[in-house]
Amino acid sequence: MTSTAEALLQVWEQNQRTHPVRRALLALQAVEPETDSVEWSQQPLGARDAALLTLQERLFGSELQTTTACPQCGERLESDFSVQDIAGAVAPTPTPTPTPTPTPPGSFRLEHAGYELEFRLPSSEDVLRVVDSDLPEPARAAELLRGFVSSARKADAAIDPGVLPADVIERLSAEVARRDPASETNIALQCPACGTGCQLRFDIVSYFWSELDDWAQRTLADVHALACAYGWTEQAILGLSPARRRLYLDMVGA
Repeated sequence: MTSTAEALLQVWEQNQRTHPVRRALLALQAVEPETDSVEWSQQPLGARDAALLTLQERLFGSELQTTTACPQCGERLESDFSVQDIAGAVAPTPTPTPTPTPTPPGSFRLEHAGYELEFRLPSSEDVLRVVDSDLPEPARAAELLRGFVSSARKADAAIDPGVLPADVIERLSAEVARRDPASETNIALQCPACGTGCQLRFDIVSYFWSELDDWAQRTLADVHALACAYGWTEQAILGLSPARRRLYLDMVGA
């Protein structure tokens, strides 16, 4: 039976050039093989990110660190926080609000500026469908809307969701964020040099892969050291618990 460490190393090795969203889905599948990547891809983005955050804590601990530049003066800003600090964003997806017109399960309705929209929460599948297309960049946002907005009407006339006006799209984006709060996590920062406040969007998809990359290289270095010292196979070494592996490494280095 393949260990979690082996499965994650395979994901890391085989997907260096894969799109970040697809990497995230494969990593989740590696640790929860009973749910395949297609099922993960159909989950709302917030559910995916909440699962990644949980996996991040399970594998690498609860402490998180990010860096960015002050938008005003360019000063390097470092932020240390924990999974618990942002776990409040991980909330169950609210159920659709009852409306006079029934909507399919998992769908929501929005009325704004004379437009009536029916939509579901965006998923990784929606993102990857656009990523895998040959559409030029300006057309991709419109195609993404067509994926999760199932119906758009104005004055009882059907409207292409890809040509909705900017204010309607902004209102829709706010409604999606309200209903799927875990899909967008922002960290409040203040520059110590100039006092400017800013918001840093925390991207767990990129963060998790960076952590996985560091872990994989450390793990392979450990495998090399123990294989040289004891002649053990990679599979045998990866089958050791992290604590036992560290004890053997300490003895090798003694």
